Amino acid sequence: MSSKALGLKRGSVQLHPYAKQWAAEFERERNRLLTKLGNLVVDIQHIGSTSVPGLSAKPILDISAGVRRFKDASKLTSSLRELGYSFDRSFQHQLFFAKGPDANRTHYLHVMRYKGAKWCSDALFRNYLIQHPRRAKEYAQLKTRLAKQFPHERQKYTDGKNAFIKETIRMARGT
Repeated sequence: MSSKALGLKRGSVQLHPYAKQWAAEFERERNRLLTKLGNLVVDIQHIGSTSVPGLSAKPILDISAGVRRFKDASKLTSSLRELGYSFDRSFQHQLFFAKGPDANRTHYLHVMRYKGAKWCSDALFRNYLIQHPRRAKEYAQLKTRLAKQFPHERQKYTDGKNAFIKETIRMARGT
């Protein structure tokens, strides 16, 4: 699968069955990012639903890039622009970049402090779903229901997943 096979109309919610090619596409993109960004990043991880084998997902790769200090994240903007990423917005403790045409994003890049709270919770969530297929199946069912309920309201779809995600992270932490 090339990045041309990735992408979803902005604002829409459409789930696709898991594709093994998502992992290969992540590795290609990870190598491109590491080559361009060099030692500005500590690690790059595949996160989100496309990183969980067997889980249906929107066909957009979520990638996390860890920096030593969050204040260094803005130093990546120029290099990321050269790789086709555009700055989208800033969240608490992360910068968010998108790749692909404005109406059809293919990659989301979350730049945050390496091993910070968000970095760790994203990894915990992903790893827990990989290690607990029953929980991943429950997540898939929730996502399917929300996608049907909010096919053109991405924020409502995302908001509908928040409680499940938080509970899964608590489970992963054993609290």
